[in-house]
Amino acid sequence: MAATFKCSVVTPEQAVFEDEVVYANVPAHDGQIGVLRDRAPMVVQLGNGNLELKLPSGNLKRYALEGGFAQMVDNRLTLLSEKASEV
Repeated sequence: MAATFKCSVVTPEQAVFEDEVVYANVPAHDGQIGVLRDRAPMVVQLGNGNLELKLPSGNLKRYALEGGFAQMVDNRLTLLSEKASEV
C-alpha cells in the first residue's frame, strides 16, 4: 500500500475535501509544489490554480482554488482557500 497522509481542503463556507491522499500538487503563489508523506513542515501562500490530489485507489481529484494558505505538518496537509470547486 502506498504511503498516505491526511489532506483537508476548507473554504469559509465548508469543508470541501477530507481524506487520505498519496500525493498533492499544490498551486502556490509562485508555482506548483508537490507534496508526499513525511515532507518537511511548510506554510505557503496559495495562488489561483488547480490542486491535484492522488488518492490511494489511484484516482485523481482536482479542485480549482482561489488564494489562501496551505500548511503541511506531521503528515497532515491543510489548505485554506477563499474558493474551492471540483473540476
